[in-house]
Amino acid sequence: MNLRSIRWIILLFLPGVQFAQEGMHSLLVAHAVNAEGSKANFRQTIYSYHFLNGTYTGRDEIMSFDGKKNGRDYVRTDKGDNFLYKDRYVITGIGNIIDIVDKKVLFDGKANLVKISNDSVIYYTNDAFKGKFYSVYNFKTHTYSEVTNLLFKAKTGKEVEFDKTVTPFKINYYPQGKPNVELIQDAGFGPLRRSDSKYTADPPVFWLNDSLFVYVNFNKANTEAAFYQVNIETHLFNLLGTSTIIPDTRGASLKRLSSNELVMNYGYMDVIVNLEKKTITIPLESKAVNGFSYLYKAGPKGRVILYHGKEIGQFFFNSGNFACAENCVGLVKELIVGEESYQQGLKIWIKSKNTWLNVDAEEVLSFIGWVNW
Repeated sequence: MNLRSIRWIILLFLPGVQFAQEGMHSLLVAHAVNAEGSKANFRQTIYSYHFLNGTYTGRDEIMSFDGKKNGRDYVRTDKGDNFLYKDRYVITGIGNIIDIVDKKVLFDGKANLVKISNDSVIYYTNDAFKGKFYSVYNFKTHTYSEVTNLLFKAKTGKEVEFDKTVTPFKINYYPQGKPNVELIQDAGFGPLRRSDSKYTADPPVFWLNDSLFVYVNFNKANTEAAFYQVNIETHLFNLLGTSTIIPDTRGASLKRLSSNELVMNYGYMDVIVNLEKKTITIPLESKAVNGFSYLYKAGPKGRVILYHGKEIGQFFFNSGNFACAENCVGLVKELIVGEESYQQGLKIWIKSKNTWLNVDAEEVLSFIGWVNW
């Protein structure tokens, strides 16, 4: 019997404990064990921080695993967004799958997540050495295999690639069964690379349908981003607009915000692209999730956090270390000294208490998400 099971058995017999679903929350957090101790290898540990009726009841260690092996990425929870499936499976930003119930790494390869369908994770790989192919991990059979059907297609759009052998980059189109086409001669530059990466990241691309995509053209200094809509059939491209940005090494992504809007997440910034009005705006406030949002611009005490439009606190924090569920939100508080920031532990707000809890924690590598266990 594990510590989590013992904890809930003890709580079951405590007088006055209410087990309403909204009263039970656990925040999954990944910590680096020895990230500074070795450039070639480091281990990560996932902990579950438990809260019952707004009270912190302690944490359990779920599992540990290597972040690197032989100097190369192995399982990384700190690259891209982590996706939690069925409160059990963690799919990392580079495609790894971790079973936090059976405490196993199910898939340690790297691949781009396309979607999850019928208890299967569908990936797409486009690699200079491995080639281009779809692959599937099946949660029922716990098997991983490449898709051999050449007609199988799970993601929207056609085959385009950035040619990063030249600067500015180019965009090449690879029509099936036809010669390659140079689609965009000047596609700008990519986001600033991470300090631990040997390669400059591709600029973000988002396919609207099988013929139209939007990509971001960064200037060399990463101080301005231009958003273009490209028609793969006519080879025509239109400028949607430009935005001033703040250089950041954490990468950039384009996601759909609504039927007519995309959002570029870049460091501490969100940039909204309105496809219909062809406008580019930087909002004052983040998009509300479960009623929680925050102001992007920080004041002397930090950034204002809102719950259904009402201020509930002010702290300095990294947007990547901000996670909310129904009736609760967690973040990593930071102390800002000049241009440096230092973590100060977890801050947790739960509706039933309507106050912030302080929870001591080691250096947080990444948030995994909230679960109801």
